[in-house]
Amino acid sequence: MTLQSILQEFHTLKAEIIPVDLLDERYADLMIRMEQSYKIPDVITEEWEQKNRSVSTVYRLIASNRLMDT
Repeated sequence: MTLQSILQEFHTLKAEIIPVDLLDERYADLMIRMEQSYKIPDVITEEWEQKNRSVSTVYRLIASNRLMDT
């Protein structure tokens, strides 16, 4: 799972017209797969974020859109 493929899936989700509850599930699934693939810790520290800037940026993008869209 590359960051590019994650971003592609995210943009596809954003473009689809689907019920809010299903959209929330799909965002959650994408975030869980990122957590597993990139070993994102439960508590993201500043040190981890600095070492994994691109992963953190994409993860936060999905999380913030999940909050706004659902």
